[in-house]
Amino acid sequence: MKKSLKIIVSIIILLLLSGCFNYKEINDYAIVSGISIDKDDDDPSKLNVGIQIMNAKKDEETDTSLITFYKAKGNTIYQALEKIMLDSPKELYLGHNEVLVIGEDILKEKDPLDYLDYFMRDSQIEKDALVMVATKTKAYNILKVITPLETIPSTNLKSTLNIADKFSGTLTIVTIDKFLSDLTSKGAQPIIPMVKITGNVKQGEKMDNITESNPKAKLKFDSLAYFENNKLKGYLSNDESTGYNFLAKTQKETYINVKCDDKNYATIKVKGAKIKEDLSFKDKKPLALINIKVTADLLEYNCSADFINDEKKLKELEKKSANKIKNLVTKTTNKLYKENNSDVLMYGEKFYGKKYKQMKKLGYDQKDIAKTIQFEFKTSVKIESTELSIKSMKGVLKDE
Repeated sequence: MKKSLKIIVSIIILLLLSGCFNYKEINDYAIVSGISIDKDDDDPSKLNVGIQIMNAKKDEETDTSLITFYKAKGNTIYQALEKIMLDSPKELYLGHNEVLVIGEDILKEKDPLDYLDYFMRDSQIEKDALVMVATKTKAYNILKVITPLETIPSTNLKSTLNIADKFSGTLTIVTIDKFLSDLTSKGAQPIIPMVKITGNVKQGEKMDNITESNPKAKLKFDSLAYFENNKLKGYLSNDESTGYNFLAKTQKETYINVKCDDKNYATIKVKGAKIKEDLSFKDKKPLALINIKVTADLLEYNCSADFINDEKKLKELEKKSANKIKNLVTKTTNKLYKENNSDVLMYGEKFYGKKYKQMKKLGYDQKDIAKTIQFEFKTSVKIESTELSIKSMKGVLKDE
């Protein structure tokens, strides 16, 4: 009896280990690596959806493209994808999608919540895909441009944005999950990176573009786009984007250039920034006192200096760097709040959480905060290292 039971148990285990009931070969799927959404030119009520598919059949010794691109229009994302499936010989798989590129036209006119529900409802879709807005071109054109270092456009976009997010204070990464969360959160307004094509769009679609030492078309990230009432409102400049990342505490490594004399410049690398906010009401108006303390290293100094024998030089550079950062964050708040009343930094919600009683007493709601808030900044920079040299090259030559 025991022997029979062991045999039965062994057979059951073997059956369970034999494989997945719904297993499919990877070659049965068309792997979607990028998705674009535009307003359709012929019928603005419809969505023009494009998908970039990785070409599994590509032979490295031929000039066949690494990608295949399809697009179709529909009343919903899924309806457009369903039409694409009729043209594709394989089932679409969106679990490896890397980027979602949305055209600026549709973002300016329609609330993304009116058409992006599919991206949260379908469990197959990758929620960590990066969101960006295409400027001065259709979003689907972005997914067609192939470049030398990363020949798959979606991978190029993702890699470039990851590097920029890590080493530049201008851009920041926003996932589908984060984008939709900001759209649905009370008091929050999204901010996403903008991407454009420089050069000839048609030439960028050809394989010849990757053989050029200076490609005829390139994909370029510029700065950040900001929203108001869930619609694209405008774009920040490079300086304003850097200031935003300081205030939003999303800044990682940032490089600040300042004049060290009338003609020459120095560069510091921001290693860290501690930001303290003090919210209050002054003359019955909301006031944010923001203290920013930065630690940095000196990367380049093109003026004469001996930092050991003349400590004032380093102090002067720290002061100039602090003033530059103050200028950056002031530009940002002026653009967002004074010019556009856009509460991207969520000070309405911050006041609501910390100064609720005073808000109610003075008759403020969260939207009123963005319209009337004033900012005062105090910035300081501490240069902790001058790297390998305590003198500039001009200082060395001067001593000789």
